[in-house]
Amino acid sequence: MPKVVSVFKVKLPIKAVWSFMSDRREVGCLFPGCLGVTILNDLDSVWKVRVTFGPFSKTVNMQTHTTVFREQEQLSWVGTGDHVRLSGDVLLRKISDGVTEVTYDLEGHVSGPFAALQEIVVYEKLREVKNKFIKNIQSELGWVLE
Repeated sequence: MPKVVSVFKVKLPIKAVWSFMSDRREVGCLFPGCLGVTILNDLDSVWKVRVTFGPFSKTVNMQTHTTVFREQEQLSWVGTGDHVRLSGDVLLRKISDGVTEVTYDLEGHVSGPFAALQEIVVYEKLREVKNKFIKNIQSELGWVLE
């Protein structure tokens, strides 16, 4: 499965970063192509995402499930929809009272008759989506440290 990882620091206390990152609606609106997030319960939601590959685009309803929810430490999830399976992890680490390190990884897999070829395309698309998503998160959180 293609996997992409980002690590960055923000000049915010871990509690503030956790509050933002654990809010599925807040984070969902920053995911590239996300048209909306419907919360089903404490662990499940549906993300309506418009996926674009070159001139082609498609709207996919991703059924997501939170698999790990450790307060101010780790948030993990899986999402499936229309021959696509994504998973992600957010790990937070307190650097100091006012600085938090965020590690975000995103993994994707496609199924179907041309899955092996599609994996190459998915990896490139994951990098692009992850980079845009991280930039959106950093912009929202502000005070990013290099």
